[in-house]
Amino acid sequence: MNIFFDLDGTLIDSRPRLYQLFQSLVLNSELSFHQYWDLKRDKISHKEILLSKFNYSNEQYNNFEKKWMSEIELEKWLQLDTPFEGIVDLLMRLSKNHSLFVVTARQSESTALSQIKSFGWENIFTKVLVTQQQQEKHSLIKDTVEITPEDWFIGDTGKDIQTGKLLGIRTAAVLSGFLSKKSLLPYQPDIIINTVLDLNIDKITNRKL
Repeated sequence: MNIFFDLDGTLIDSRPRLYQLFQSLVLNSELSFHQYWDLKRDKISHKEILLSKFNYSNEQYNNFEKKWMSEIELEKWLQLDTPFEGIVDLLMRLSKNHSLFVVTARQSESTALSQIKSFGWENIFTKVLVTQQQQEKHSLIKDTVEITPEDWFIGDTGKDIQTGKLLGIRTAAVLSGFLSKKSLLPYQPDIIINTVLDLNIDKITNRKL
């Protein structure tokens, strides 16, 4: 069985990185960490936040977006990412019987690989698939891996659930990342769990989740 994992928000907590970058770019922001993420988990976009709460013009927002994309994967921000507690043990157990893949929409493949290596995960995954913002996750997987309906896609966004459905495989949405349960429900994942740690290996194998 293949198990595909999104990276940010699923295997690692990247919320501090995104929040701190937002604060650095929006100098007059007084949003607390929790206020920022309450907005994001309700699917409130940066554009909506900046135009409604900070009176940004469309031009100012476009400048923000350019800076955001140019900085989001800089080492100084990536250092704020941390693996969720207990993830390594789970991945090690799963890798004994299944092929594990990371599938991420990161821009830089080398940076993503370097970060995964820094966590000591380089030998856990069969392959790390990075879209580099050049193709969709589902097409990258199709081009790389032979999939079956028994496979799973685990992620924290609606896009991740859509990816699994486009591939015809099972989907699990986690609440550890960027969207709330209310925001994820419309995408109709097969299951919604708090974190990846709530995956039951035997139940995955028997497709009873």
